[in-house]
Amino acid sequence: MNFKKIAIAAAAAAAATPAMAADLPVVAEPVNYVQACDAFGAGYFQLPGQDTCVRVHGRIRTQWTSHDLTESLSTANPYSTLARGYVYLESMTATEMMSIKTYTELTASWDESSEDTLGMGDAYLQLGFDNVSVLLGRTGSVFNTFGGYSEIGVIGVTSGGEDTMQISASTSLGNGFTAEFALEDAEAYGGAMNRSDFVGALSVTQGMFTGNVSAAAHAFSNDEYGFAVAGSLEVAATDAVKFGFGATYAKDALAYAAGSANNDILPIAERLAIGEADEVGTTSYVIAAGVEVAATDKVTLALDGSYANYDIGSEIDFNQTVVNGSIAYAPVAGMVIALDAGWTRVEAEVGSDDFDGDSAQVAARVQYSF
Repeated sequence: MNFKKIAIAAAAAAAATPAMAADLPVVAEPVNYVQACDAFGAGYFQLPGQDTCVRVHGRIRTQWTSHDLTESLSTANPYSTLARGYVYLESMTATEMMSIKTYTELTASWDESSEDTLGMGDAYLQLGFDNVSVLLGRTGSVFNTFGGYSEIGVIGVTSGGEDTMQISASTSLGNGFTAEFALEDAEAYGGAMNRSDFVGALSVTQGMFTGNVSAAAHAFSNDEYGFAVAGSLEVAATDAVKFGFGATYAKDALAYAAGSANNDILPIAERLAIGEADEVGTTSYVIAAGVEVAATDKVTLALDGSYANYDIGSEIDFNQTVVNGSIAYAPVAGMVIALDAGWTRVEAEVGSDDFDGDSAQVAARVQYSF
């Protein structure tokens, strides 16, 4: 009797098992839709079904800049605020003939003067061959000057170098040497419309030293050229201390030496455009230096200084001295909290008139990159 009951129970259990198993959740095998592309660096992943690897990253920046502290706060001398977001889109594709890289920078900004602004920064296509890289698009000039180490540069080191539309090529010469050549939009440097500047550079890295020499032929009018030359040297004295030096000389190519200082030069010179100043004949030189110190693994200190002289025509002599420093704190990876202070003195002679003055500003920034 007991055997009969056991047999009936076993048959019932066997009949019930398929139905009960069907009711249980099925654990699917994991599907790897996103594959990392370690060959191109951190953050790249391969698009499903394609050979292209992409990287999406960005930055949020908020900043507060004081008024000119040498004068009273007023509607003509206000403080300013800024909120800006950046999105960087990169792609890398390896083919049998070449590697193909694309880069696009998109920005969205709000500040006191322009309110809401959508814009585009650098955007280019870069083709990599065996030992030659060709770039087409908009990015920083091949002309390389020392721009200082300060985190914000509220009154930054006087230096040239602009983002510009270009066709450029670079190649490694071996032993740490790299050569570059570019055709760049002359208008980006205040030159003639529909004309190109010819720019070349040679850089080298040897141990603790990194150096660069660059030169440009600048089309400041349709049939006239000026020129600029620059040199820079960086020395990594220790793992925590770095020094930088730079010098620039330009003739009839004011923006290559002056950079953002044009905002001060041109109103005093009563010129409406850089090109107008170039046409009357200009010579200019800039000497700059800086030091960066990693005080701790989270705190970085920087101090920069520069002196610039600009002779515009026969009547305008402009001199500018700049000192700028910053303290940057990085509490977590990607985040920077910085305080920056700068001072500048301008001494200008326009004919028989003198324009002398000092200005000073401080700025604070909180920034997160991801």
